[in-house]
Amino acid sequence: MLATLVAMLALAQESPRFPPHYAGRATTCPVGGETFDAPALMHYSTFGALPDGQPVGSIGFPILLAECPGNGLVIYDEFTPEQVTRLAPLVSSDTYKALRGAESSYYRASWLADALGDRKQAAWLLLSATWEAKNADQAGERARRYNAAFAAAAMALPADAKDFASIALRARAANALRELGRFEEAEVLRTAIVLAPDAGGTEEKAAQNREGWAGYLKKLAGPIARKDSVRLPIDMMPDREVVFRCLGKEYAVRYKRPSPAPLTVFEIEYCARPEFAADLVERRKQLAAQ
Repeated sequence: MLATLVAMLALAQESPRFPPHYAGRATTCPVGGETFDAPALMHYSTFGALPDGQPVGSIGFPILLAECPGNGLVIYDEFTPEQVTRLAPLVSSDTYKALRGAESSYYRASWLADALGDRKQAAWLLLSATWEAKNADQAGERARRYNAAFAAAAMALPADAKDFASIALRARAANALRELGRFEEAEVLRTAIVLAPDAGGTEEKAAQNREGWAGYLKKLAGPIARKDSVRLPIDMMPDREVVFRCLGKEYAVRYKRPSPAPLTVFEIEYCARPEFAADLVERRKQLAAQ
């Protein structure tokens, strides 16, 4: 009886195999047939996105990818039989084995997609790889290398003023160049992006998306012009987040948390704009009352 109780307590104290919002799902590796438990996303919510496209929500992004434990195949898609045949020698190659020990899952997925000839999907996967790298170390070598690789991949694709996917990739590439400090290149690309009046065609939210991307490109001009390379410039934040940034030091003192980076001169001036005055007063009242 005692042994059973000890075993149950030990099991209860084990770390979960997957993060919250994920569950294990029995999966068969497309190459080799190995069976394993893969992370399966159950549910989540989002409320906005960073300028680089990473969603902000109830889970960490990018979403976890399944990876075969044996050969390291990153399962980023539902592969066709023809793709599976071509994937077998790719994952067994010395190049992929070296990547497996050195690069993130989304970067390796991008390499596989590119090797299969899908350059557009490879670019999207590279964008997610930049999030992985920046979340770990925003100023690190990997983050800069992935950002540069993504920008190059996106710009190498044909531009299509009617296709939101093409517009989005190039807009995110302009932002990546800004984050890299390549401001002149970022501005050249930003101003070269064209949104056709009928972009999105008959899509239900086409007009909304056109407005959204036009607004994004307009907002991106400010950080580029003042040579601001931070991941989330204050003038690209939603108004609610602007207020929290402006009061960051006060929140840190109130809740005994590490103090955020000091406000820059531009941020101080931005926080003083009339449109934020009422919210700042209200937030300060709430802080004082807590």
